[in-house]
Amino acid sequence: MKPIGTTAPKTDADPEPEPAGVPYPHRIAFSEPHRHGIVLGHERDYTALAKWVRAMTPQRAAKPVSLVAEALASNAHQHTLSGDPGGTVRVVLDVNPFLITIAVTDRGPRPDSVIPYPRLGDPRLAPLPGLHLVDQIAVYWEWDWVIPGAGSGPLTIRAKVENP
Repeated sequence: MKPIGTTAPKTDADPEPEPAGVPYPHRIAFSEPHRHGIVLGHERDYTALAKWVRAMTPQRAAKPVSLVAEALASNAHQHTLSGDPGGTVRVVLDVNPFLITIAVTDRGPRPDSVIPYPRLGDPRLAPLPGLHLVDQIAVYWEWDWVIPGAGSGPLTIRAKVENP
């Protein structure tokens, strides 16, 4: 039984209500010093994301982490409600001595669309490298629904990149 007055710890997949009037991008604070977060708006400009990744990661890991974060954010914008006006993409970094986890959460599928399960597909048909790039750079990657088993809510993709 959970004691009164406590809350379960937030995970990188827990959707947070967006504060009204705060411009995008904006940072998310975590109590753990190794976790960092940023929320992007629906615009497909990844300059702020790249600068933020460089500031949050060791120099040697910044380029691969940035490439993975940008590819996953781009996929979220392209394939989900995150790319529509008012949409957001949440990016969380967990920087540990050997691995850096990049977790990107979208806003879920667009109405009347086929649910976009993350998959590699044929690289010759992909206009952008997307998950193929993530698959080449990451040690491991996975995905899950924010609402387990729902298949129609926000989706989180996690990729682990070496921290050299």
